[in-house]
Amino acid sequence: MSGGPTALDRGRAAVEEVVGLLDLATVEPATVTTDRLVPVAGVFSGRGTARGTTRRYGGLVAAQALTAAAHTVRPGRPVHSLHAYFTRPGDSRRPVTYLVETLRDGPSMSTRRVVAIQRDTPIFFLTASFHDPGTGLAHERPAPKVPPPEEVPTLARLLADAPGRLAAVEQMLFAVDARYIGPPPGEQAAGERAGEVHRRAWVRVAGKLPDDVSLHAGALVLISDLPLLLSAMVAGHGTAWGPGDLGVSIDHTVWFHRPCRADEWLLYDCDSPWAATGRGLATGRLYARNGDLVATVAQEGLLLTRPAR
Repeated sequence: MSGGPTALDRGRAAVEEVVGLLDLATVEPATVTTDRLVPVAGVFSGRGTARGTTRRYGGLVAAQALTAAAHTVRPGRPVHSLHAYFTRPGDSRRPVTYLVETLRDGPSMSTRRVVAIQRDTPIFFLTASFHDPGTGLAHERPAPKVPPPEEVPTLARLLADAPGRLAAVEQMLFAVDARYIGPPPGEQAAGERAGEVHRRAWVRVAGKLPDDVSLHAGALVLISDLPLLLSAMVAGHGTAWGPGDLGVSIDHTVWFHRPCRADEWLLYDCDSPWAATGRGLATGRLYARNGDLVATVAQEGLLLTRPAR
């Protein structure tokens, strides 16, 4: 009698999914309206995914848009920041067209703007900047002291008594292995005060990715959007994030401090310094296992809670 899929099988499937989602097809510019003030560097198409709801996951759109921009920049000039706005919900089942514009190609920096189009309508805008590495002043905030990932319970163990929630969280994380330090996603710990709580998790793509710097940068963006609103925004408000609540990303920013592998453990340290008027701000820092700060993330989102009964 054969058993279920092994961890190795799941890892291979995760890698195939991430690589496939970030493997963009080139589109002929003549098929897209290009009467713009700045030159079009390229047009690409990113496939959808049948998992989850029909609302397209924002982290996937951002990751595909960054990958499209990187395809138009010379090799050896890595991304150092991206700033993005989600303007309309996308359909996860349908492909997205990414129109890349060249804003600047300088001696050491390149800037690209990407418009994501679905059904002839812009749903997302991204500006990405790429920089030749140099030398200069150096400092960084040290990583928090936490248990190593091997000592942190898996999601299956953490949510063993709630199989429905486990399935929902695993569906959301799909190709990402996440180990939460503290309460499970969306839950509170006793005594937490809003604005003072950190949510931390070890995260990585659940399998070995190819050695491609742009692919790892895209996978990092994919990871960066996953726990931010869900795990950071609810902290300290005395209520769990329920199925009737809605957290929707408005904008997303990533600063890439140094290259890293998205298939190796990264500590994601998230907090929420502010929430009001139906919006909330979350910030996060991603650390390599050796303590190096590899990226800083900020995101604002709509936080719409279900009315009390």
